[in-house]
Amino acid sequence: MLILGIGYFLLGLILLYYGSDWFVLGGERIAKHFNVSNFVIGATIMAIGTSLPEILTSAYASYMHAPGISVGNAIGSCICNLGLVLGVSAIISPIVVDNHLKKNVLVYLLFVIFTAIIGYDGFSPIDGILLLILFVLYLKWTIKNGSIGIELEEKNVKEDTSIAFSLVLLIIGLVGVLVGAEFFVEGAKKIAISLNISDKIIGFTLVAFGTSLPELMVSLAAAKRNLGSMVLGNVVGSNIADIGGALAMGSLFMYLPAENLQMLILLIMSLLLYLFARYSKIGRWQGMLFIILYVIAIASLGMG
Repeated sequence: MLILGIGYFLLGLILLYYGSDWFVLGGERIAKHFNVSNFVIGATIMAIGTSLPEILTSAYASYMHAPGISVGNAIGSCICNLGLVLGVSAIISPIVVDNHLKKNVLVYLLFVIFTAIIGYDGFSPIDGILLLILFVLYLKWTIKNGSIGIELEEKNVKEDTSIAFSLVLLIIGLVGVLVGAEFFVEGAKKIAISLNISDKIIGFTLVAFGTSLPELMVSLAAAKRNLGSMVLGNVVGSNIADIGGALAMGSLFMYLPAENLQMLILLIMSLLLYLFARYSKIGRWQGMLFIILYVIAIASLGMG
């Protein structure tokens, strides 16, 4: 099992590496083709694509009458996106935030505050419908304002690139990321079991981390290409998709319990994101702070 686990693990890493690179490259070219900003591509196509594991996991967990997993996966993934994905990406390549992006971050913060208010006593099917509607409205608003601020982004992609080729890159990249994440986590599980690591530790680390691997790898690939707005778009859009998609879908099948501790942590991190964005830059020390908060969040959940 150990050798098989190592094989799965390495295959997953290869698929994640190349898949995320192609996914970002395809998304960047599509953004230029349709004259929209990299943030919009990150907040819509990439956010929904990389959030598919969370949406499917929360919906299926709720359908199978496991409400704690459903709500915990959705909110916990949001915390991971801010703490780990944004934190590591900002350390690799600091993110410059223009006035247009500040508006998007403010809208995201208001969305999280609204979610915390309606979810104080848990999430009902009506709450789920409301969150779904807000999610759709956010997507429409983001796409409508997509061309604003595009002139501030670097034109480092050839304009004559075929849109068909860009779509192929995007689709192949997304499939590579999703399949790679599955192989990576499965391989890591087999290695952990072979080394007699407990199920509890595996659950708190590998399984929780696994559903956020697509966001992490895509954001790291974007950060390496100095596409800070795409990183921010992927993180903000993924969190809105996790709440308006994963959490909302889960609450449609059954009533989901309140997770006030996790929501409080998410609120604090989201408020910090907005405050940092107001100063026009999310740099390396801000990235370190997000990582520290993520570690604290994991530690507090582990003690719970």
